[in-house]
Amino acid sequence: MSDTTSHWAIDGELTFAAADGERLDAHGDDLALETEDGVLHAARLTFTVTPDVYARIDREARFHLDAGARGPGSSHFEPGSDVEIEARLHPALLPAISALGTDIVDVGPRFSKLEVGSPLLETESWFALHVTVEVMRDADGGGLREGYSTVHAGSGDYMVLPMLAIAAGALEERGFEWEETSDEEVIRAEITGENGEWACFIVARRAESRCTVYSQVSWGTPESQRNEMAELITRINFGLPLGNFEMDFSDGEVRFKTSLNVSGDHLSVGLFDGLFEPNVATMDHYLPSLEAVRDGRMTPPAAVEMVER
Repeated sequence: MSDTTSHWAIDGELTFAAADGERLDAHGDDLALETEDGVLHAARLTFTVTPDVYARIDREARFHLDAGARGPGSSHFEPGSDVEIEARLHPALLPAISALGTDIVDVGPRFSKLEVGSPLLETESWFALHVTVEVMRDADGGGLREGYSTVHAGSGDYMVLPMLAIAAGALEERGFEWEETSDEEVIRAEITGENGEWACFIVARRAESRCTVYSQVSWGTPESQRNEMAELITRINFGLPLGNFEMDFSDGEVRFKTSLNVSGDHLSVGLFDGLFEPNVATMDHYLPSLEAVRDGRMTPPAAVEMVER
């Protein structure tokens, strides 16, 4: 089974029509088509509206943004700048997308030229998934976004949906590609730091109301070095202000963990950054010492001193 997602940058104006005939102006950003073994099974549209237009969408519950569909954060969402909305097309209208062409190169330009009256430009043809505003932009052109997600984006569980949505958004903003895993509460990304590469797992456990970030090295510690590795991570952990290294003695797996209980609250972009940034920074900082002890090139005290001096 092969799943692919293709994108078309619209970068043009779109005009939606509501059921009552009122029109709603937006700027089209991206059209994404999701296929499975060559068969279209979903279409997503990302567009931007002004705060005034969003106020109309909010008030009139356009794009299926009724109160019961909105996740945590929506009640305090009062945008002062342009709002980005990512929405999914009603499945019944997928044939209308397919009629525009066989791939994104054909569909994208034709979708961009659709006029009011097309079912594909009716507000209720789309289900809003994520509603966000940009809150910060760094010197490299990246940014952070805050907002809320809806039940249309997943299972309908308000706790797990925002956690995974925020985590995925944060990874994308940093240029990290992510993928789903066999566990529906876990996503995976490949991280490249100054000192090497490793896998990062974001775990959102709704039953425990907990979000955990794991940075896991790609290798296992040889059995002959596991006592030394255990000493090394004990020495490292003693001075860490957040998180801890851990090793599975059965196979030598080494990872760094940061975790947060969000019971009674929801995971914001700021809270996730507080989990993710220290996690990857700590793994990157100590990776040379981990590798030195794994290879038997250094004793644990010397390996710690190498990176902390």
